Amino acid sequence: MAENSVRTAIGYEFPTADWLDPFDIDEPRTQWFFVNQDRISRAWVAPADSDAGWGLAEGEPLWQTFNNPRSCLHCLEKVAIVSGGRVLREWSPTPLKEEAAGESCAQHNGSYFLHAQADPAFPIFEAPRYASYDEAVAAACSGAEAGRMILVARMMFGQSLW
Repeated sequence: MAENSVRTAIGYEFPTADWLDPFDIDEPRTQWFFVNQDRISRAWVAPADSDAGWGLAEGEPLWQTFNNPRSCLHCLEKVAIVSGGRVLREWSPTPLKEEAAGESCAQHNGSYFLHAQADPAFPIFEAPRYASYDEAVAAACSGAEAGRMILVARMMFGQSLW
């Protein structure tokens, strides 16, 4: 799913330099990734500093890529990969800084989501949400098809691009 990184929604190929495959089970560190307009980005290593943020200030060059009017930029954290009904790997969670915030892009902060590797879209607002890690992993394991990897992710933050 190659995407033009200028004036478009992010895609799995964006950006490519030094970013990780969100389905990689060999990277030992916890990772974060973006979802914007139902598209998943590559991942990066989550900040170890509890005060470090993930959001983008409007003056940063990367902000120009996320100029999709009326959309939300979501940051999620990879917490597990499941395949064939079993957990292949788990990662340590980072502290959740902001609780869910009502009718906003941050309304699902702290919720868990599932995303299958072969799915072309990651529709945050239509996807089933899980209140706990155990609930999400159980759903991933029970619905797992042989050979299909499922990413279990926790919503860290949502930012409006309006």
